[in-house]
Amino acid sequence: MNRTMKKLVLLCGTALIVLSAAASMAAGAESLLRTASFDGVEVSYMDEGEKDALPVVFIHGWACTGNFWRFQTSALRDRYRVIALDLPGFGKSGKPHDRAYTLRFFARAVKAVIDHAGVKRPVLAGHSMGYGVAVQFLADYPGEVRGLCNADGAFFWLPDDPGAVPPWEAEMKGLSDGLAGPDRENLVLWFINATFYGRTHEDLRKEITGVMSSADPYAANSSMAEFIRRENWVRRSFSVPSLAVYSKIPELPAETEQKLRETFPDLTYVEWTDTGHFLMMEQPDRFNGLLVDFLERLDT
Repeated sequence: MNRTMKKLVLLCGTALIVLSAAASMAAGAESLLRTASFDGVEVSYMDEGEKDALPVVFIHGWACTGNFWRFQTSALRDRYRVIALDLPGFGKSGKPHDRAYTLRFFARAVKAVIDHAGVKRPVLAGHSMGYGVAVQFLADYPGEVRGLCNADGAFFWLPDDPGAVPPWEAEMKGLSDGLAGPDRENLVLWFINATFYGRTHEDLRKEITGVMSSADPYAANSSMAEFIRRENWVRRSFSVPSLAVYSKIPELPAETEQKLRETFPDLTYVEWTDTGHFLMMEQPDRFNGLLVDFLERLDT
């Protein structure tokens, strides 16, 4: 695998669907599968926990499902209100083939869920590409988020040299086009396997591979193509507190923490050396400890 492809694997990851009601039900916990909508698109989401508690909205990344957050929602629902949505194109949500799956389109879906659920100033948690969706939400709806948890979030920063931007764009477009090409099936499987970094347990590998490889091709291809557009990666800064947890691999750019601090000056940054890209599934207790500490700080 060349370095560029490794960078794409690192930075362009997964997506989240909603928990199934049967899997998420526990004694004493309220569990509701609900549907919001915007522009004729249905957005499915699970809503659990205390209605007056601090709300946490979980956003998935590229081609995954909300069930990937099950270890977090099940652990937190006794103390917080937890909402896990299927982004349009994935899971139980609508899958229109007549529009582009941009970060702004996804952010509007998150807004529709938040409004439909009637929650105010939630904490957003985004895994992989879901982090990009959360950042877009912050930009589009200022003042509506209390904090952001970044789980191995996917993001880019543009080259400092303006002359280097067009070659960067061409390189990224070539990678995206490959996922929509004639060898798509094999490339998707290779792409998924590369996100494990040789560290993910076999049972999780099978589950993740099954879900991601069966995602709607139109939604998956469109969301990847839209994700890498240069306009998504303008420099901006937000005052909300942020927690970032990353899997440290050789391809993780040395500037990652610095670039995240430019966007989120109030940042708690953590690197783990023994997990793959799906770190919240691989080491849920460890991840949940960090997340709860972060939520307790915000729950005032």
